[in-house]
Amino acid sequence: MNNRFRRSRPGGGGVRAPLLLGVPALLAIAFLLMPLIGVLARTEWGELGDHLTNPGVTEALQLSLVVSFWALGLSLLLGVPLAWLLARVPFPGKALVRSLVLLPMVLPPTVGGVALLLGFGRRGLLGPWLEDTFGVVLPFHTSGAVVAATFVSMPFLVISLEGAIAGLRPSYEETAASLGASPVRVFRTVTLPMVAPGLAAGAALTWARALGEFGATITFAGNLPGTTQTLPLQVYLLLQDSPEAATSVSLLLLAIAMAVLVALRGRWTGGGSAGRGAAGGGVPEPSGEAVAVAEAPGGEVAKLPENSGSWSLHADVTGFAELTLDAAPGTTIAVVGPNGAGKTTLLRALLGLTPRAHAVLRLGDTDVTALAPHRRKVAWVPQDGALFPHLNALGNTAYGLRAQGVPRGEARRAAQEWLDRLGIGHLAHRRPAQLSGGQAGRVALAPA
Repeated sequence: MNNRFRRSRPGGGGVRAPLLLGVPALLAIAFLLMPLIGVLARTEWGELGDHLTNPGVTEALQLSLVVSFWALGLSLLLGVPLAWLLARVPFPGKALVRSLVLLPMVLPPTVGGVALLLGFGRRGLLGPWLEDTFGVVLPFHTSGAVVAATFVSMPFLVISLEGAIAGLRPSYEETAASLGASPVRVFRTVTLPMVAPGLAAGAALTWARALGEFGATITFAGNLPGTTQTLPLQVYLLLQDSPEAATSVSLLLLAIAMAVLVALRGRWTGGGSAGRGAAGGGVPEPSGEAVAVAEAPGGEVAKLPENSGSWSLHADVTGFAELTLDAAPGTTIAVVGPNGAGKTTLLRALLGLTPRAHAVLRLGDTDVTALAPHRRKVAWVPQDGALFPHLNALGNTAYGLRAQGVPRGEARRAAQEWLDRLGIGHLAHRRPAQLSGGQAGRVALAPA
């Protein structure tokens, strides 16, 4: 074989860094590594235990843990909804809001502390109101240290989680909504489980940053032993009287930070790739039957139950795709056309999932046009199925029933019956990744 076509070893082992790039890169590594080597070289290893068990150090460590975990809790409470909003909802001023999120990361910590004083201090904008209404005074109190740590650390959570949610294909959430799940339920049962790696990474970084916060804390909350004097502030004081002890405490903080980063192993974000669409769906009748909408490769299919005696479909679609659909019970409609003709847009219009087209939709005698997607109870299945990877086949099939309030046991029994009818009942406990393409397709149709 000609050497020009010889394959390199897996992992890019055959690629050599150019000298002009390799040397500066090595210098950068040395530059970042030298301070760490300095801490290790100057640590008095024989006195390390005495330094770390000093009463002042242990008190500061306990306070740091309390402050950092409270800051993490506040960041989760406030930052998770904010990350979802930035990733999923278009609104005026989004760029400004994202800039506000990033601001604490580039703002000098002491400036952040001054800003907190002017906003929440006793003479700040909200400070007098907090004191008069709730009796809350943040400066020189542990709660002030929590606020300062939250201010500087929450951006790490928001950025990591926003990237994870933005990378998650909307088809998963849309499928869940079409099965009757409310937006809150979709977020809790689909979005969060699927972006768990990004959430965990953001939470770990947030906690580590809160644990090491110094500038904003000392400026806003002060440096009171047992109240606001966290471990980084203790290091600052020890540098003046006992540099060896300061080095030992610095080593402890360094070890904690490195442990967090090593545990993450680069998992800054999570999410999925964009997918194609194919759909199956249902609108339950009073008798429990459903109108199904399905999209197959090369064309979209809308099918009504053959034994339905009263349900029909009428839709007037305007916008990117314009047409009128009339289907009597038992009718099958196939929409065929080239790529870009608007087939998927048509289906998404019927479900109320796209602004590109609007459908006035009537099912039987019921006009569902004004209903949100999760209230129309018209389910769809994208071409790739959009099976929830964190649920097995049985859980995927039972999801719509559970979203509509069916008890767990009854939903699982009904789901097993449908899987049996589709010939895949023996695969009920397999995850989507363990199914073949045909098996996954049948599982995807079962919820509809």
